[in-house]
Amino acid sequence: MLMLRSISLKNLATISDTSMEFGKGLNVITGETGSGKSILVDGLMLAIGARADKALVRPGTKTASVEALFQLPNGEETLIRREISALGRSRVFMDDALSTLEEVRTNVQDYITLHSQRSTPVLLKASRQMDVLDSFAGVMPLRETYLQMFTKWNSANARSRKLKKFLGESNATVELLLHEMSLFDQIEPSLEDYNSLVESRLQVRKTMEQATLFEQSMEALQGDDGVATVLSGLLRRFQREASEREELAELISQATISLDEASNLIMLEISALEDAPVKISGIDSRLDEYSVLISRCGGTIGSVLEHRETLSLRLQEYSDAGEELKSIEAELPGLTAEVRVIAGQLTEKRKAAAGKLAAQSVAEMKKLNMPYAQFGIQFNPPFASPSMVAELQLDSCGAESVQFMFSANKGIPMDSLETVASGGELSRVALALALVVADSSSPATLVFDEIDAGTGGETAHNLAESLLKASHNRQIIVISHLAQIASRAHRHLAVTKTYSEGLPTTLVSVLDSEPEQLKELARLLGGGAGAEHHASLLLGGTN
Repeated sequence: MLMLRSISLKNLATISDTSMEFGKGLNVITGETGSGKSILVDGLMLAIGARADKALVRPGTKTASVEALFQLPNGEETLIRREISALGRSRVFMDDALSTLEEVRTNVQDYITLHSQRSTPVLLKASRQMDVLDSFAGVMPLRETYLQMFTKWNSANARSRKLKKFLGESNATVELLLHEMSLFDQIEPSLEDYNSLVESRLQVRKTMEQATLFEQSMEALQGDDGVATVLSGLLRRFQREASEREELAELISQATISLDEASNLIMLEISALEDAPVKISGIDSRLDEYSVLISRCGGTIGSVLEHRETLSLRLQEYSDAGEELKSIEAELPGLTAEVRVIAGQLTEKRKAAAGKLAAQSVAEMKKLNMPYAQFGIQFNPPFASPSMVAELQLDSCGAESVQFMFSANKGIPMDSLETVASGGELSRVALALALVVADSSSPATLVFDEIDAGTGGETAHNLAESLLKASHNRQIIVISHLAQIASRAHRHLAVTKTYSEGLPTTLVSVLDSEPEQLKELARLLGGGAGAEHHASLLLGGTN
């Protein structure tokens, strides 16, 4: 059985240092008005994720703390500790590991449920009425599965619409981007290519500027009266007239060879000049193409390359959007079918459970002194901005919303609970539903905080029996003023308030002996000999 084993509170409002241990079945907490019973509930709610208020920190202390120890069905235990400083800071731990309130709420939502007069008006909300029905029907896990699938479908459907709108509005943009990209594709610009063109143009232009020098040099070296002719003549004379001067003849011969090499190099330069106009024209043509892009894209080759990258990324974005849309449209039919199937299962189970919940709730209401009570559950279309899922209206809860219908008077037709129930009637309806659901839902610990206010006589006996029955397979903790309920307790705890050093102090004691129980029951009944006799009868009736 899942149950709350104990709760320890330190420096919380009127509580200095108090611990309570709870057992299986029905645990009842009683005490004088103002003794601090509500602080115990506030402390428990703090432990399971309620908002912290620094005003709860006991005056004169720096930190308040609450520890709640839960025993899980497998026998393991979970300890939740909450600390609140007088400055308003709050920390929460799960099994001594620092945690967050959201994590705590998620983990303990199946551990404990609170019913109080303060929470009763929540029953008027359609979402809460759906929760009550689903808890009774046992479909909370199925609803969670449905919610996950519906959320997935809703996200996919919304994304599909967004992508279609995006792609539909982008046709002209894509055409423009493709046109711009075609300009880049024709040139295939790069920084290396651009720098190479600029450098080549400089080299060709420099060669063209040296054309006269090359031609004059060639004439001076190889012309009719050039150096080559003169050296050749000198070499022949040395060979005829001074053949013994071989050294000089060799030097002149080497000079002739060097002259020929220089002439050949100059001829290559002159030959290159013949292609220079064509080369420079080709270079200029390509640089003109670059110039067009540069003027369009910010004035530098760097801005051209950046713009091309931007175009490429934008075109890729449209391409990716198209591929994503194809993927989503392939997935949506399966999601749609699955969501509809689970929604149908929810509807079937809810409708099957609605009549049973209504009948059992009426039976409990009659025990609570509403002999002519009528109760029903009306199914309506979804109320939270439903989506059309293949012609079926669905929202995050399924294919319907529910509305509790009620009448307390004979012959008066039922109308919505919100419209016809008085405050007292609403409290009894809430209590009846809590008892019915408690008998069928998950084994969470149920806490009833003075929800029996205004109840007495035979109704109090009936309520006590209902609580006792509901506690057979789960733990129930009741804060009550009724002796009838306290007399049925498997574990009875009494709250008293004393004063220490000028401050109120709340104490909790376990009434584990018959004299202690009789004394507290007599106090609840108003005191005196008659109350003591009545208390004895109540306690004797439970033995």
